[in-house]
Amino acid sequence: MYRKISLIVTSVFIIVAVTGNVSADQDQPPNPKAKAVADRALADLAAWKNQNARNYLLKQKNEFGSTPQYQAAWALLEIQDGASGKKEMAKRGVDSLSQLSKNAAVDAVASYYLGEVLYEQNKRKEANAAWQTAAKQAETLTKKYPTDPTSHYYLGASLVRAKKYQQARDELLTAVRAGFDPAMVNHQIGLSYLFAESWQEAKESFDLGLAVEPRYAPMYFWRAMAWEKLDRKDEMLIDLDQYVKLAPDGPFAGKARAVLKSAGR
Repeated sequence: MYRKISLIVTSVFIIVAVTGNVSADQDQPPNPKAKAVADRALADLAAWKNQNARNYLLKQKNEFGSTPQYQAAWALLEIQDGASGKKEMAKRGVDSLSQLSKNAAVDAVASYYLGEVLYEQNKRKEANAAWQTAAKQAETLTKKYPTDPTSHYYLGASLVRAKKYQQARDELLTAVRAGFDPAMVNHQIGLSYLFAESWQEAKESFDLGLAVEPRYAPMYFWRAMAWEKLDRKDEMLIDLDQYVKLAPDGPFAGKARAVLKSAGR
């Protein structure tokens, strides 16, 4: 057996997350293999690396395609791929996430991403309700499976949307200590600072996340928002351009292109 070591740095902390051997009788979430498959695919989807996620999920379909964890990841893939104009595909993904959000076995994944989609559709009340559901589902799972990083991550991400920023950061740091994807964690920590109008801390968190995964498209957009507040227009435009290149059909691509066009880029 081995010990898995990962590193995350925030503007305040340097944390080395060490995950030791887990005893065989320790409680774990149901179907951990399916959860691991979904977590890996969702890491690509969060970064807007849709083709990577599709290729990986197709390889895993025969073994895990019937599991709710897999189905949640596939639904998000359909939504993101559908953003290129494939409306029926996108609607199918949203309908699937809506159904899966009622299933606590999905580790709050479906409810959380349903909130993201609804928010992008300017359905703010429905989005907040979905995030509240995600927080409740994740909190229940963290109590039942306290060492599960996925549950802590989605609890933290949902709390960011609830504007409970310090509690959110605590959960996110717990997630990364337990082995969760550090780029995703730094992204959420960056958002927690950005929404709290702590522009420098937000920028630094996004810096750290992009150092881990330089193709994480949404972090370029959100870091551009921090650059704007810090009166660093050139850096803002560079990040918006990179976001459009990595996620041409992303939810903020239209806004990014408009800003770039107005700046003569």
